[in-house]
Amino acid sequence: MRKIFSLLAVASLLFVACETVSEEYPSSIRLSKSVVEFSKAGGTQSVAFTIENSKGGSVTAEDNADWVDAVVDFNAEVVITVDANTGDAREATVTVNYEYAKAVKITVKQKEAGNSNFDVEFEAKRFEGIYFGTEYSSTPNYYVILSDRGAMSDGSVRSSATYYFLDMYHSASANSENPVLPNGEYSYDTSNSFANLTISEESSWYCVTNESGEYAVAKNFKSVTATVSNNNFEAIIELSSGELHKVTFSGELVTLINFYRSTFTDDVEFSVDGATITASLYGDSYEVGQQNWFIEAKKGNEVFMVEVFNDSTEKCDGLYQMFDPDSTNYANTYIPGMVNDGLIGTWYATVNNGKISGDSWAPMTEGAIRLATSGSTLTIEYGCKDDAGNNITGTVSGSVTVKDMRE
Repeated sequence: MRKIFSLLAVASLLFVACETVSEEYPSSIRLSKSVVEFSKAGGTQSVAFTIENSKGGSVTAEDNADWVDAVVDFNAEVVITVDANTGDAREATVTVNYEYAKAVKITVKQKEAGNSNFDVEFEAKRFEGIYFGTEYSSTPNYYVILSDRGAMSDGSVRSSATYYFLDMYHSASANSENPVLPNGEYSYDTSNSFANLTISEESSWYCVTNESGEYAVAKNFKSVTATVSNNNFEAIIELSSGELHKVTFSGELVTLINFYRSTFTDDVEFSVDGATITASLYGDSYEVGQQNWFIEAKKGNEVFMVEVFNDSTEKCDGLYQMFDPDSTNYANTYIPGMVNDGLIGTWYATVNNGKISGDSWAPMTEGAIRLATSGSTLTIEYGCKDDAGNNITGTVSGSVTVKDMRE
């Protein structure tokens, strides 16, 4: 009885900054992000852009600080290079110009030099891994993945993310259902002996992925020391290039891939106006005595999906709580986000090359959603959590079309 959401093709990557089209500016510039942040070491980052209603001609970028260099490359990206910082935290602006569009700005932020001896201080958002036990070695093997966005369910990397992979060994075995990394001082082992309290060189490395999920940076380690103590992890890592990184995490040190569907690592607040919204009535398709509504809101390549039950065949308005699977009462509830040969229920997602790829998505699994119609405008108000425990709040609104899909 379930309906499986069939994604409509939507071109282009996720773009978050856009100026309104007008007679004066018939085109508009969309940026993949409007803020880039650098460590004190500096470096290079790219911001993708697209031109809506292009009239031909070129795009240029100009910066307003001597420690920033911004250029536009042939891949439709603004490439921003920042010098190392030896002083206080600083900020600059890169302006992206196109003759037929209003200019848009990218804010460039760099952390202060401080008294740290590290080129990069990385506070991981996710601690995951794979516990191999003694499957491949006589010493129990804990393969650790620290990152800002988490690994995919198969252990592969996500786009626009940073990862540290550490192949760690400890003589203490673990419960395979809850394999916690044991406390201790671990050292780097270039001989790959797989001995107690070592980090094997063979499968330990660092990478940064770009917006397409390709490796923008991939480096081996020169040295590593790691301290594990009661839900606190700290590693001092020297890369093969000589950069010194400090990597930390506080929380449960369980070496399992977290099967969170959500790619969010922090609370998110939506504020979307001008979406195109369709509210489809499927009647009592679940045979539960309630009318089933599926709402789809789209803007750019962002897609918001809400599936609810009420007693109206006229409109989807109401305050909805998540459906309790232990209950038979569907009235004024929404179906949480699930996957079953497609996306089912209530989701946020983005589209890459016409498909939902999982690069950016989140199922709503807790909390409330309010739907309210005023004239031809429908507003979706979120007070939810995703399956990773992040708070999902804010609103999405736009012109709504009601469709009767009852057979």
